[in-house]
Amino acid sequence: MKVKLLFLSLISTVFFIACGEKEPCCTLPTADYSKGVFVVNEGPFGGTGTISWYNPDTGETQDSLFEKANKGAVLGQFVQSLTFFKGKGYIVVNGANRVVVVDATTFQYLDTIGGLALPRYFLPLNNNTAYISQWGLDGLTGSVVKVDLGTNKVIKTIPAGSGPEKMVLATDRVYVANSGGYGKDSTLTEIMLGDDSAQILPIVAGINPATLVLNTYETPAKLVCLCKGYFGDPTPAGRLDFLLPGTPGVEAPAYSDDLMLDGDSGDLFFIGDGKVYKFSGTGPAASRSILFSQAAYGLGYDADQNLLYCADAKGFTGLGEVVIYQTDGTKLGSFRTGIAPGEVIIVK
Repeated sequence: MKVKLLFLSLISTVFFIACGEKEPCCTLPTADYSKGVFVVNEGPFGGTGTISWYNPDTGETQDSLFEKANKGAVLGQFVQSLTFFKGKGYIVVNGANRVVVVDATTFQYLDTIGGLALPRYFLPLNNNTAYISQWGLDGLTGSVVKVDLGTNKVIKTIPAGSGPEKMVLATDRVYVANSGGYGKDSTLTEIMLGDDSAQILPIVAGINPATLVLNTYETPAKLVCLCKGYFGDPTPAGRLDFLLPGTPGVEAPAYSDDLMLDGDSGDLFFIGDGKVYKFSGTGPAASRSILFSQAAYGLGYDADQNLLYCADAKGFTGLGEVVIYQTDGTKLGSFRTGIAPGEVIIVK
């Protein structure tokens, strides 16, 4: 969840119907989801989130991939994110305090990573381990857990700031955006991979960073974070901040989100205030511009095709929609999704 979760009181775990802990029990579907555009639908309050899929080559769409592959089993309330790694999909289910592991091609259930507390995002580190950011049951006591991918068990908990969100791997360390959770924060957590030691790094101007990228187009590479602002402030304000001395940040609309990088040009894309923005250049020549107006709760970027996928939640009550644009603002089409689409993942 994004802004919606800030107003969520703690909920009971939704019962997860699974055939077993590790042994597959359901007939393998004939569908092949090894590539395409995947949409994470948070789902309604009191219901279950889902995963939708779109094939850009044929226009085919499928909803509720997990349910179809597992004889009606559900993921649980508030599906937050999806990460593919080594032939598996890791589906973070925030409201159910778990990560559901599936086969990346068939979406058949494989296992569950449990014992989590409002988990948010999954970041593989190597073939053996991964980090999962989590808010903590109070939404303030944030941490990052280290998971053994062989056993799918938590092996270490690393303290972080409030509301740790998206993470980025930078050679020998990981940076975590501390979004404030139910409160307010203006820091990143830096974790050293050698020993999992962590330190808190302040952000000079922005409040509640939620998404970040490592812009390797620049030399040296620049860590860029997008701050959403604090919903409790009289006039919330967002900000695009560069974590490099001497590099000024720029203002952004309140609740801006989903920072995307074009590695070939260094351009940055993000959403905010019902628009899609682009940030280009460095130093005095840097510029922020509006590409087009489009309601979007989530954003995906296909760098190969220069396409932006804008997930429109349409009020969070009925089915959502993803609208596809070229980066010049030309609208190409759209496809239907489940309720509250919040993340778009493109797999080639």
